[in-house]
Amino acid sequence: MPGLINKAKCSALPLSVSDITSCVRGYTLALTASMTYENIEDHPIEGIFIYPLEEGAVVVGFEAMISSQIITVQIKDKTKIDDCYFDCCTATNGAPQNGSGEVLLDEDLERRVLVVNLGVIPPLETVNVLVSTSSELPTLPNGGIRVTSPPVCSPRVQRSIKEDGQLCLAWILQEETINSIDYQFNFQLEIRGPYLLAGVESPSHAIRADADPSARSATSIVITLADKYTYDCPVEIIIYPTEPHLPHVLVEDGDMTLEEYDEHLQGRSDFIKATKKDSSNEKKVDIIHKRLHKDILHNPVVMLNFCPDLQSMTSDLRRVQGEFVFLIDRSGSMSGVNISRVKDAMVVILKSLFPACMFNIIGFGSTFKTLFSSSQSYDEESLSAACEYMRKIRADMGGTNLLAPLNWIVRQPLQRGHPRLLFLLTDGAVSNTGRVIQLLRAHARFTRCFAFGIGQGVCRRLIEGLSAVSRGSAEFLAEGERLQPKMIRCLKKCMAPVLSDISIEWLYPETKEVLLSPVGTTFLFPGDRLIGYSVVCDATRYHANPKSEKRRRYSMMHSNESSSSVFYHSQEEDGGRRDTPGTTVYDHDNHPEYHDYHNYHSTMRVDTSMRRRAYSTNQIEDYNPLKKVYTPSDPSSAVGKNPLRRAKVQELVGQISPDHGAQWKINYQVMFLLQPQLASLCASSSSRGAAGSAGLRAPQTEAAEPEQTEPGPNQSRLCEAETPQDPQDAPDLKVSLQSRAGGAGGCKAVVSGLLCGKPVKWEVTFDIEPYLKGREREEKVHEDLWNETFHHLAAHSIIQDFEQMAEKECEIEHGSGRRYQLFALQTSKSCNILSKFTTFIPIDLDSNEYLPTSVLFPHSGHSSLSLSLRLSLTRTRLLTKAARGFMSRAQSKTSDSGGENDSDNKDYITLVSLQLSCGAFLLDGSLCEAISVPMEKLRWTSPFSSHRVSLSHLSIISSSRRSESLEVHMVWATAVALAWLENNLARYFTEWELIAAKASLWLDQQQIPEGRDLAAVKAAANQLFIILRHWDENLQLNMLCYNPNSV
Repeated sequence: MPGLINKAKCSALPLSVSDITSCVRGYTLALTASMTYENIEDHPIEGIFIYPLEEGAVVVGFEAMISSQIITVQIKDKTKIDDCYFDCCTATNGAPQNGSGEVLLDEDLERRVLVVNLGVIPPLETVNVLVSTSSELPTLPNGGIRVTSPPVCSPRVQRSIKEDGQLCLAWILQEETINSIDYQFNFQLEIRGPYLLAGVESPSHAIRADADPSARSATSIVITLADKYTYDCPVEIIIYPTEPHLPHVLVEDGDMTLEEYDEHLQGRSDFIKATKKDSSNEKKVDIIHKRLHKDILHNPVVMLNFCPDLQSMTSDLRRVQGEFVFLIDRSGSMSGVNISRVKDAMVVILKSLFPACMFNIIGFGSTFKTLFSSSQSYDEESLSAACEYMRKIRADMGGTNLLAPLNWIVRQPLQRGHPRLLFLLTDGAVSNTGRVIQLLRAHARFTRCFAFGIGQGVCRRLIEGLSAVSRGSAEFLAEGERLQPKMIRCLKKCMAPVLSDISIEWLYPETKEVLLSPVGTTFLFPGDRLIGYSVVCDATRYHANPKSEKRRRYSMMHSNESSSSVFYHSQEEDGGRRDTPGTTVYDHDNHPEYHDYHNYHSTMRVDTSMRRRAYSTNQIEDYNPLKKVYTPSDPSSAVGKNPLRRAKVQELVGQISPDHGAQWKINYQVMFLLQPQLASLCASSSSRGAAGSAGLRAPQTEAAEPEQTEPGPNQSRLCEAETPQDPQDAPDLKVSLQSRAGGAGGCKAVVSGLLCGKPVKWEVTFDIEPYLKGREREEKVHEDLWNETFHHLAAHSIIQDFEQMAEKECEIEHGSGRRYQLFALQTSKSCNILSKFTTFIPIDLDSNEYLPTSVLFPHSGHSSLSLSLRLSLTRTRLLTKAARGFMSRAQSKTSDSGGENDSDNKDYITLVSLQLSCGAFLLDGSLCEAISVPMEKLRWTSPFSSHRVSLSHLSIISSSRRSESLEVHMVWATAVALAWLENNLARYFTEWELIAAKASLWLDQQQIPEGRDLAAVKAAANQLFIILRHWDENLQLNMLCYNPNSV
């Protein structure tokens, strides 16, 4: 029930108008939602606006108008928020104790929901709300790009809506967004691609696509709804590029020209102080180098998009790699049937792994215990230890503390070629859900979580949140469901072809200062996409004799491994080292993971002496813009409709014009009187971004950069630059560049990784020079609505890097992490992007006064918040044990509850537990007991003569067995085990499919003795179970089919 909420009744105000205008460029979405709400009450109410965000989305603009009052928000340091915002504390269920309507935003909620207190809304008054967001879009396995409208902007209509009575944010977010009246809905999506479009479709609604008929390519179109909106579901659009699996580079220029940027630098306090003593050009370059994270909006941002084609590949199960970590809840609530089902399911999962994998098992309760000190290779020894551990496991570890084991897992060194895959099994809830989810979100590039909630008392927000932030899967087990199929389904996803150990290297001229994000490596499964950013500042004017043929290579490979120093500086191609802070420092002894990645990274260097042809030839169009033709989403057409469209997060400035509010209302009302008109769209208009609109300036005390002294060494950039080969050994870039980017400013992005264990590489070249000049003043007259999307998302990614560095500094160096926290604060304020150290404060633009936030924030440093971090926003945890019998058996604690399913399951698990790590089975008494077939009959029906000979010489059975080849035993036993599964448990095929596949692969690799072939051995095994039906002592079994009691 998000939207505009009446705080007193906790009920939603009806939505009367919803207008969505958006633009897709590459894998990014810029969206502006304009919503009009009606206060139908005959008395004033206090309203709070709640707007959920998709994972990875950032708020870049907000404004609300109530009568003549205009409310916006401002970025503010949490430590500087007045104590008056924290007078209220909350109860354990997230509801206010004093009835004042404050809500708690924990570490997770503050990243995925916008909450703004709008104050008092007069009776029968209209409220206009404008929200602008930037987000990264998900992709499909076939390379398609999915876009969906926010549910809060397109709610389902339901005439009667209940009132909850309590303002609990977690409960509100779990409820479906519905509206009590029909509303006017307008939707417009502009698609600007660096590639041709193969098609656009909507699985939800009929759509209309319009483009300029004179355009030479179908790179840009405008999508609207063809029919009236039916209020049934959000609008979903799927975009199909013609080159879905090739890397593409898109560039968005900054909002300042070189002259404007120089003027901007000369007014900065750090630049003034540094150049007083040393005004040399080298010093100026060093200052630009250090403050680049504060000047992101003023410089071009290069974005790399890549969705590799992994769907068409076939995975070789024998070479499947991955680090499988099983995190099992052993708290008291898991006792009984829950822990038994987990034990049975874990046996199946452990036997379904393949020899190239690594794994570990961790049980947690009030504390946690690990099976191994670190993940071990999958072999017979480790598998036996794991099976024995699971046999003895008990639900005897007290409460449920998930944060500690999860923190231990994400701190473990990454293994080369092994993506970290976390399987969580729990039946309860934790008291710090937000902190747990946020911890995994910070490490989502390196860890993927598959969460399984068992029973009715499980916290759905925890399970769904962990899987959503890490791009995993969430599964819930109701009463009577089996755990094995759900776990096997997720395990199969993990065994799909994977591109692991991915890194991006950027090659730029030596006169450019570059800031990269995100840091570290990652991995991709089918349907995943890779996005990388680089902020580029042109410092050519400060170089006395710039050499255009020199290049620097910037790498993000080691940043996340070296926690003692993650700011790096580049080296020149001639091997000389700049005499500035930022030299790479590695502490090899304290960081064992460095060795694995350093060895791999040294083998994956880009050979600069061999310039490869770019894989994509249309990443960057030659910058030769035609006369601009405005579309309905262009600012020239939007000014008359809504001057606040694509509004930036506001900063305060002096006084606001008295007629500003009246003019706002007039223009806002005119917007809804004008019908959307589709104009022609010039295909080349998207080849270059326009400048960002200048926001209102904040008071110097808040918007000015912090006056802290610039940090010392190793704090200047988020990347490492390596020294390529000497210039004389490298061919001229002008000859090698194959894209439409010119050779004079040729740059390169190289994506490297391991594809199913084999090194692979993709390269794409582009030209940065046309974007380094910025936008001229006359270009800013008609500013593009979507001119800073890349900048916003790059800043968001850089802030996340700083936050992770601050955490590492606190843990490893036992410090406060203040320097990286300062960098995150500076980036957050300069780019108006939220961080964990900042928050949005509502402001009344007419009075220039702050409004009460009605929100409690973590990380604020106030003592009143220390308790709130332990509070859970989920529903009250059920104290009863989780539902029993979810494996198709009767609800009973005893094993004699009977039933065919119960017996089958027992035999099934018994047989599976006998499989060796290689996939084979042993021919012994345990196998005979598991399949209920005597050893004598197994040998009699064997196709191998050695087995039958031993039966005819009973007196020398022992010596004959000693002389028989172990290989013969294993081949026949494995074939029999497969035949037993096929003949007796076909309905559970999805559960033992991987086990059978591993056994079959082992058989394929064997040399069948005695001249037999594998097909004959498998046929003999299948015939065994047919013969058993007619065996003399079992003839009575044939009469069972005529017994009505057994039907």
